[in-house]
Amino acid sequence: MIPQRETGESTYEQVSSTYGSYQGAQQNVPQLDTISNEQQLGEEPGGKVYPPGTDNKNMLRLIWFAVAMVALLAFAVVCLAIVGGTAGWISFIAASFTIMVIASTAIAAIK
Repeated sequence: MIPQRETGESTYEQVSSTYGSYQGAQQNVPQLDTISNEQQLGEEPGGKVYPPGTDNKNMLRLIWFAVAMVALLAFAVVCLAIVGGTAGWISFIAASFTIMVIASTAIAAIK
């Protein structure tokens, strides 16, 4: 038997009350989260997504350190072995301080 419906009650209300809360196919409704996530990947909608570039910061810092060590060795030979004496030590200390300032500034400037 079909229950009698009132005059103001529609067929949809009768079906939903009889059979539960089925409200039709909802899989065609686009989800806003999915669209916004796809647009964040590229620069613009439809843009290409590039992998992040390689990070060469540590390699550049290592190269600066090696250059500083070679320069210290070269100044040690020139100042201590060739010049020698007190003047050699003073010039080697001045050269070492200069190399330290230049190398530390260059290494800190790498971003």
